Amino acid sequence: MDEIIEMLEERHTPLEIVEILYGLDKFDIDNYAVEHDICPLCLGELVIHRYKERRPDFWGFPAYEEMCELVCSRCGEVF
Repeated sequence: MDEIIEMLEERHTPLEIVEILYGLDKFDIDNYAVEHDICPLCLGELVIHRYKERRPDFWGFPAYEEMCELVCSRCGEVF
């Protein structure tokens, strides 16, 4: 946290820094991390896991849909 405050002090007044820190929302931070392929829980790398999911038969033939999900390579959490 000290490093963040030091970086903010280079461009902002103490009042602005307090306003910025009060405005932080964990949801926004987590979304930012996921958008940049970083696990918000353990800071591991998020990778795409692809798999085929079975669907009802199509004209008597087996049908599958390709699915994708983000998975942490370190802790295994799915996003």
